Amino acid sequence: MAEQIELMMRQVKLGGMAKGWRSVQYENTEQYVTELLKLELQEREANRINRMVKTAGFRVLKTLDEFVWNSAIELPSGLTQEYMTDLHFLTPKENLIFMGTVGTGKTHLATAIALKACQEGRKVRFFTAAGLANLLLEKNNKGTLNNFLGSLKKVELIVIDEIGFVPLHKDAAELLFQVISDCYERKSLIITSNLEFSQWNTVFGDNRLTAALVDRLIHHSHIVIFSGESYRLTQSMHRQRSSF
Repeated sequence: MAEQIELMMRQVKLGGMAKGWRSVQYENTEQYVTELLKLELQEREANRINRMVKTAGFRVLKTLDEFVWNSAIELPSGLTQEYMTDLHFLTPKENLIFMGTVGTGKTHLATAIALKACQEGRKVRFFTAAGLANLLLEKNNKGTLNNFLGSLKKVELIVIDEIGFVPLHKDAAELLFQVISDCYERKSLIITSNLEFSQWNTVFGDNRLTAALVDRLIHHSHIVIFSGESYRLTQSMHRQRSSF
């Protein structure tokens, strides 16, 4: 009988109830039905968050609990860790720009903040700069660019990781500029880069476009500088020492 009950629950798409109904203690009808409905709502919310995390496109999931803050991370005056990690920058549609050498934690922190936004029910997309540029070119060539840009309008936070790793094709640079311009005062961006702004023209290949891009970005941005040794290199050296 119990298996039949679970089967019927799943047939009417009550997966949360099907998983947990056996654990609910019966005291009275109202209490019992309420507990069953709570199970179902919790399951649906968890599934919704999982779908949002999957849609975001994270390469690797990183959490704030795993992130190590250190003195080599320089916050600008007025910015606190909590302002970033509690997502307060999203309401005024401000940007976070993480700049610094390779391996110092920029991508980890960007991913962790964006993951928390997903877990709080906010729509997020995560791209590498090269990946987004290639995707924009592909969509443009297929005639589906407007549909893709329309889908980004529904997003509250876009992460563009690794600006500076790969020089961009002229058309790709212009399309990426369009995406960033469309975000201006409409949604928040988190951008990571191993280059100073003065070197971004080596990526975008056009001084005027680069100047216009930087101008839009920094207007409502908090710039965080990551210095010091590569975290990955340090961890690798520790592992090698411990093996001797």
